[in-house]
Amino acid sequence: MASSSTKVEPQNEKGHVKFLPLPQSETETHDINDEHLEDQSFSISVDSTTTRTINIPDYYFPEEILNNRTQTCEIAQDLLGFIVLILLIFLPLYLRHLGSPHDDPIPPIITLNSMYVYNITTGKEGLGATWDAKFTITNSNVPSIYFRRVDFTIFYKQNPEHVLSFASSYPFYLDQEEDMKLHVNFTTGLEDNELFVENELVEEIGKDKHKDGSLSFGMQMKIQAIYYGETWVSDVTMTPHCEDLRVQFLTSKDSGRLTNPNRNFSVPIEWKPFSFF
Repeated sequence: MASSSTKVEPQNEKGHVKFLPLPQSETETHDINDEHLEDQSFSISVDSTTTRTINIPDYYFPEEILNNRTQTCEIAQDLLGFIVLILLIFLPLYLRHLGSPHDDPIPPIITLNSMYVYNITTGKEGLGATWDAKFTITNSNVPSIYFRRVDFTIFYKQNPEHVLSFASSYPFYLDQEEDMKLHVNFTTGLEDNELFVENELVEEIGKDKHKDGSLSFGMQMKIQAIYYGETWVSDVTMTPHCEDLRVQFLTSKDSGRLTNPNRNFSVPIEWKPFSFF
């Protein structure tokens, strides 16, 4: 009689299928596989077939570029401020230059207030003397005058060729109705580099002083100035002069003073439009 065998899975009390536990070796194998999968899940990498590389040059420094831009802006601001300042200074003068005075500029009033002569000597060694003169220069009706150079020459009698001494003054400004007091000293024969006076003229001066006890001098000036009018600017050259300046000496003395003080100079004037260039 043929026999048949039937394999029946074990069941629990409720008729359910009962799973048998895996052998220890299989459990460890599954654990190892799970851990390996977990490790692989965290080590997934993506390889790209194309690689894009950005090369940053060594000289590319954003902070340095920002500083350079800031410095450039500051330089531009300084340059703009300088240009504005130049315009504020020279534009009014240039606009004045476009105009011209309706009449000839009026010269200032120049007065010789006093003059003293000290220690005058005449002899074989030449002429020696000191002139001490005080002037007043008044700007009567011009808005402003800049006296940029003032030169003085003193000569004997009324001959400008018989020059005895030179002197100069510092530059100065005079606004309208203002005046300037000048104290000028002339010397001759006291220093080696001073003007040499010819012997014939020295002898003439000595004879005149001994004869009359007085000497007559003349004075000439050369003034280079700038006139500032309301709507114009002008270069001006003046040649003031005054003659017959008689100095009376004390008896047996080598010093004397001007007998006719407060003498006004004649002031010829030449002008031309001021040139900026």
